[in-house]
Amino acid sequence: MVSMSRSSWRKASPVAASKATGVLLVLSAITFPCYAQMPGQPVIQNAFSNPGITLGVNYGRTMERDVSGFAGAAAWAPSSGRFQISGGAGVAKPDEGDGVFAWGARVMLPIALLKLGDSFGIAAFAGAGSATEQGTSQLNIPAGAAIGYRRAIGATRGISAYVAPFYSWSRVDAGDAAVNGGSFRVSFGIDVTVVRSIGLTVGYETGAEAEAGDAGPLGDVLGVGLSYALRRAR
Repeated sequence: MVSMSRSSWRKASPVAASKATGVLLVLSAITFPCYAQMPGQPVIQNAFSNPGITLGVNYGRTMERDVSGFAGAAAWAPSSGRFQISGGAGVAKPDEGDGVFAWGARVMLPIALLKLGDSFGIAAFAGAGSATEQGTSQLNIPAGAAIGYRRAIGATRGISAYVAPFYSWSRVDAGDAAVNGGSFRVSFGIDVTVVRSIGLTVGYETGAEAEAGDAGPLGDVLGVGLSYALRRAR
């Protein structure tokens, strides 16, 4: 959550307080799409929570494996901004073959706002996602940290950039057989407030891939999302 202490407000002049209020409102209005760890979607995570309810639509594509993901998502954070919960559901579809149902959910905990105008933040996150097709299921569990920077652009827009290194544990079950695997990955993202309450995100995930016979990521993933801040928390 972006906030100023009471003592800070007392020290500010009326003009300075007015300008600071405008910047803080813009920063808190930057919307973040709710990417989850579904097959065909990148694991991207900002370091700032977005108080209230945010809805989103996401598209992702695994570059080397020709798998696409389409999803709707939602996120909620209290007015304190101490945590954010997000979830999504949609379809993972290879270029050849039918799509399968996929879902994901995640919790994010901001752990630091550095004292530089509340522009820098650090957060921890963890989640789970899965897809199932004809008796074969895939489970992904990523956990990591996000480091982000944000700033206001004018009176109604803002931009945020972030990097999120994480560890992804995966499991594939096929009948009586199961295989596990783990990989260190990293994602990069940019959020832009297009107009008030509407945000656009572009993200990219890369890193170690699963070795032959193991479960896990099989390539880089590109994602694009559009989000809408439905309601602000009180």
